[in-house]
Amino acid sequence: MIYLYLAIGSVAGAMSRYQLGLWVTGISPNPLGFPWATFLINISGSFVMGFLMEYLSGVASSREMRAMLTVGFCGSYTTFSTFSHESITLLREGQTSLALLYGGGSFLLAPIAYLIGYLIARSVR
Repeated sequence: MIYLYLAIGSVAGAMSRYQLGLWVTGISPNPLGFPWATFLINISGSFVMGFLMEYLSGVASSREMRAMLTVGFCGSYTTFSTFSHESITLLREGQTSLALLYGGGSFLLAPIAYLIGYLIARSVR
């Protein structure tokens, strides 16, 4: 049953991401090329994840509902929200070195991995 909740949350998150992206791109011409839509999605998704993780820990909510809203919706809306949650959790647990390694490594290695994947895809075309 939890997979149904995850699917519902995932669909809602993906649709929300897509619609917000269209709206932001439609209202703002982008002469500088800054990815405003993704930027706002990542920031708002991190806000929603932070709110939900704290709020849902203090109220009666089912495992399915928590999974639908956090893993499903936020995970589909933006994976950046999960990154933010895990980073803050490490900091709150006093694991500052691990939080810095995780954050720095993610910011450095993810774009490099993207570039490698991109270059490999270009080479096999």
